[in-house]
Amino acid sequence: MDYLPTDPAILVSSINMLLRDEEFDTLEALCYNFGKDPQEVKNYLQKHGYVYSEEQRQMRPIGYNNSMVAKENIETAYCFFHQKQRVYQYSTMEWQKDDIEYAITSYLDTMEPELYALIAKNRQGFLREHMLFGADLADAVATLEQMLKI
Repeated sequence: MDYLPTDPAILVSSINMLLRDEEFDTLEALCYNFGKDPQEVKNYLQKHGYVYSEEQRQMRPIGYNNSMVAKENIETAYCFFHQKQRVYQYSTMEWQKDDIEYAITSYLDTMEPELYALIAKNRQGFLREHMLFGADLADAVATLEQMLKI
């Protein structure tokens, strides 16, 4: 293989094959061999629904057989975010949107860190920046739906 493919599904398959066949010991070694930054590869694939499992040495679908985060915690977060997003997206009252933003931010302070990391996809300030809040909330709901296969 001369280069890493750009299609997410083919890239995941290629990475998993190269690691499984022990051509490379780590994802980092594999990425550097092809002139790619490992964190950029992880971020790209996370946007397409995959995370890297150090223990299994492979890319996995988000939420698939993920023992780090209990399904009930994913479901709870989804219900809360989905409800708030529905009101937020149709509200014309700024004070109401601010209240929703405050409620979500407060929830994040108690949320399981591993779950937040999965929905944030390594984005600093995710769901905590006023100007990006609406888009972040929609993305969080979509990611949680993907994790729950809704």
